[in-house]
Amino acid sequence: MTEAEKDEFSTALSERYAQVKQLSSSNRELINTWDAVISDLPLDIKSKFEEKQSQLSAL
Repeated sequence: MTEAEKDEFSTALSERYAQVKQLSSSNRELINTWDAVISDLPLDIKSKFEEKQSQLSAL
């Protein structure tokens, strides 16, 4: 996976995660599943995801 592909993937994942958290806040099982998947991401993708998520949270 190229750096551009990793960046695009982490951006899309971050945006979707924000939507899931907003729309499914009452569904803890769904959030737990997403959190488990994110924790299993390769470190470079996970760090990009966390960076994007941080940027989205600041908005």
